[in-house]
Amino acid sequence: MKNIFIKTMLLSLLVLSMVSCKKYLNINSDPDTTQNPSNSSVFPAMLSAIPRGVQYDARYMSKYVQNLLASANGNADTWDRHGFLLNSDASGDIWRQTYFGLGANLNYIIKNGIDKEQYDYAGAALVLKALMFQMTTDYHGEIIFTEAFKEGTYYFKYDSQQVVYQGVDSLCRLADQYLQNAQTKTVTMGNSDISFNGNITKWRKLNYSILAKNFHRLTNKTGLYKADSVIKYCDLAMASVDDDFVIPFDASKNDDANFYGTYRNNYGTFLQSNFIVKLLDGTTIANTGLPADRDPRMAQMLTCSQDTTNGNGGYRGVDPGNGDPFSALTGVYAVNSANWVNARKRVPVIWGDSIYANPSSAVFTLSAGKYLFRDKAVMPVITYAEMQFIKAEAAYRMGQKSLAHAAYLNGINAHFDFINKSYSAYRGNASLFTIAPISATNRSKYLASNNVKSATTITITDIMLQKYIALWGYGFLETWVDMRRFHYTDIDSETGNQVYKNFSLPSSYYVYNNNKPVYRVRPRYNSEYVWNLEQLKTLGATNLDYHTYECWFSKP
Repeated sequence: MKNIFIKTMLLSLLVLSMVSCKKYLNINSDPDTTQNPSNSSVFPAMLSAIPRGVQYDARYMSKYVQNLLASANGNADTWDRHGFLLNSDASGDIWRQTYFGLGANLNYIIKNGIDKEQYDYAGAALVLKALMFQMTTDYHGEIIFTEAFKEGTYYFKYDSQQVVYQGVDSLCRLADQYLQNAQTKTVTMGNSDISFNGNITKWRKLNYSILAKNFHRLTNKTGLYKADSVIKYCDLAMASVDDDFVIPFDASKNDDANFYGTYRNNYGTFLQSNFIVKLLDGTTIANTGLPADRDPRMAQMLTCSQDTTNGNGGYRGVDPGNGDPFSALTGVYAVNSANWVNARKRVPVIWGDSIYANPSSAVFTLSAGKYLFRDKAVMPVITYAEMQFIKAEAAYRMGQKSLAHAAYLNGINAHFDFINKSYSAYRGNASLFTIAPISATNRSKYLASNNVKSATTITITDIMLQKYIALWGYGFLETWVDMRRFHYTDIDSETGNQVYKNFSLPSSYYVYNNNKPVYRVRPRYNSEYVWNLEQLKTLGATNLDYHTYECWFSKP
């Protein structure tokens, strides 16, 4: 951790403003540089920084949960095989954002907000702080919480997940106190709030959504899991897609463009998985694969190949460790030759149908890309659909199938609404649908198809698979939490099949896995293995298979 705090103090004026050496700051003050920036100038940067951790680390998490997989040379891909890179900061960006990108800066906003009675800023910053710690512990397991940002400390003690979860709960409750106080005062956030435009009610709903997630993590903890509390917080959280917490992008330069977009070209070697294709084409959920059971969301979310003769309209995916067997076929062939036919079966890049290369790398073309993979598409962080599926699972676990079914239907419809929504009000961001929204007729057909179950036939499998679809492309961490809660391959007692039906773990694990799947990400290399090694030894984090150690939240 030491280097994080050194860098923070040396490089960030925001943190310098918090250092107690007032005399030093007075002597070295620069009339052209604000020593005590306003919350309105700091807060937008904090919101804009939220996506970085998840989007950067999605390059690794997306493979663990099989949202996306390696396009070629799959057997050599570390992440397809649930591995990690030694002596590397790869997969360390959620850590970086929590402790460096946002950490002390959020503390500054909180203190400044309280001192100036700008309780909307203080409350919102506490919400973001709770969110980042929740994400970090869900991702890494034990993390630094009680000693985070403690000055004058060389080693930083790790806390158990149970302590961190309780700490997040406390942060959320404190945030709600300040947000309630803010409702009695003039809103000061206004235009600096690029997500909710200073709407305190929506910030409170976001805060409740974090509490819902925090409580729901404990489904395997008999005596600790409280399904009624989960439902309570889901009901207090988002009420529609208009409450979704999304971060917009200006897409005027590299640093304010969507990391998933064509301009930044970070996902050119990632392809959609067979798992998501089969969820959407009627194979897995409807168990038919018939055109009548094809999900209309598939055409909005996924990309189809040039060859559309495979029975589902040309949608193909790859399996972990295998890559695309046709990816090397790029030459010019005689029409109807075997190589020409096979080349047309290649899985396209995520940016468009029937294309096999980035259409606008290093060039801003706002029309390029598809779904969430555009330069100027919002990044969803927590959504109404997610909350409804959490509620559905909690109700199902309570034995309240009718309530579970209602929330399950709400979740499905919320995801349709999410796709169909115009995001132009979010700094002119692009809509997620391709050409036109999903029609009411096609939505109704889907809801009446074999994919959507009744209140008497619904199972935990149906809830989790629909949740997987709704979170595909952005909710990587929530999906990974879910898969770990179900140990990837747990059996649904009602169906006798895996909860994640048709999900297959890699046939060959990474060399350090000892034939076990991944359950956590190792702490960030440069800030922990370089500076805080003695503390890591107490966790067993110096063991090469540490990433396979099951986290506290998923254990009985």
